[in-house]
Amino acid sequence: MSLRGTYSDGTPVVAYRLATASGDVLAERLPTETFYAASTIKLAPLVAAVRLVEAGALSLDDPLISRDTFTSQVPDAPDYRLVPDDVDHGMAPAGEPMPLRDVLERMIVVSSNEATNMVVERVGLDTIAAVLADAGAHDTRMARQFGDQAAAEAYGKSNVVTAADLATLMGALVSGRLAGPEGTRLMTDMLARQEDPRIAADAPAGLVWGSKSGSVDAVRHDVAYLGVPGPDALVMAVCTRGYPQEDAEETIEALGRMAIELTGIAR
Repeated sequence: MSLRGTYSDGTPVVAYRLATASGDVLAERLPTETFYAASTIKLAPLVAAVRLVEAGALSLDDPLISRDTFTSQVPDAPDYRLVPDDVDHGMAPAGEPMPLRDVLERMIVVSSNEATNMVVERVGLDTIAAVLADAGAHDTRMARQFGDQAAAEAYGKSNVVTAADLATLMGALVSGRLAGPEGTRLMTDMLARQEDPRIAADAPAGLVWGSKSGSVDAVRHDVAYLGVPGPDALVMAVCTRGYPQEDAEETIEALGRMAIELTGIAR
């Protein structure tokens, strides 16, 4: 069964890359196929914010004002709100401050789009693009904030990824190539608390892992690290398009079990 959606023409596609964090590719399929990123792109603003903290330009205690309304990239377009299904009720009420640390937590752990837009506004799309370039994720971009449909329609702006780039970005993150030891630990700990893992859905109790999943209609992805963060950890990215959610999740979890077997930790 196939499924159409805003970012799917109904043709089922599965792409993946399994590699070491240091970059040795172990298995892959259609690694450079381009997909709408969904929430997997949130890895990039996470790194961007942490690097600004390390540079002294931000503090994790800096207050960000909670918002439920955002400004479009299109100059004459009205401010927009996220659709009800995207609202994070765990955020502070609109107008109240939240420390950056808590905003990053909501962005990664529960995949809050409001939190993500607040972070993107604070760090800027150019800083996020620099993270992707430094990681070597050259076919991936974050071109707009979540929910900015006016920008999508007026400029064709979208957020796109490939399985190869997601694995490369995660590998660079967990091996410490994008931030210092403290910043890397902060990020990998947040990823380990992510509430919707798919690659690591069947991970044994003794396996260290972290991930960032993402989905919209007919699109379902996950990118994960498996094993203690460092150059020897495994990283896997799986991107799917054109499948019902249940079928996509079954596929991602099956590939995840294959990767988990390579860690040598029994379930």
